[in-house]
Amino acid sequence: MGLYAEVVQIVVDPEAGIKTIADLKGKSVSVGDAGSGVEFNAKQILEAYGVTFEDIKKQNLSFAASADAFKDDKIDAFFCTAGAPTTAIMDLVTTKPIQILGVEADKAAALKAAHPFYTTYEIPAGTYSGVDAAVTTLAVKATFIVSDELDQDTVYKLTKALFDNQDAIAKAHAKGKELSTAYAVEGISIKFHPGAEKYYKEVGALK
Repeated sequence: MGLYAEVVQIVVDPEAGIKTIADLKGKSVSVGDAGSGVEFNAKQILEAYGVTFEDIKKQNLSFAASADAFKDDKIDAFFCTAGAPTTAIMDLVTTKPIQILGVEADKAAALKAAHPFYTTYEIPAGTYSGVDAAVTTLAVKATFIVSDELDQDTVYKLTKALFDNQDAIAKAHAKGKELSTAYAVEGISIKFHPGAEKYYKEVGALK
């Protein structure tokens, strides 16, 4: 199942003269840990704007290390693919203003055509202090994957338990509010386990 959106958040210094993703050329940019999904997202999105890793001063830093480097003016921008709001960015905006770059509609369409796991996502205005306008970007799905060796009944009960207990999950973590059978089945590129499929058909999420 798809659980919730992991949002591509491209954080830049408002004073660095960076208005679009194309402007990252020549800048010092953290693209996440080496080999991480964040790094792949950064590479794909930059290339949609004609920018390669060779065109930037690339750094491979974690979210927290990126935020610290940004705070200390050691980098101009960083990529963060995570649920929004993200703790590292929430902490950052208490000490330094930020801007989040959007992904234009034509570039988003091209990226989604080339990489179907992307979805369009709007970060609401006010998600972060000082970011007063909504930002349209891309997201990937945090996805729950199980072994195909698990029996049907176990996976059926597991899937049902998540949705039957959504209120309790939401009280424990804000992302629980985003659980949805429609979102769970949308844009999933691998086959559903028969146990999950049985549940989704029961509730009308799958035909």
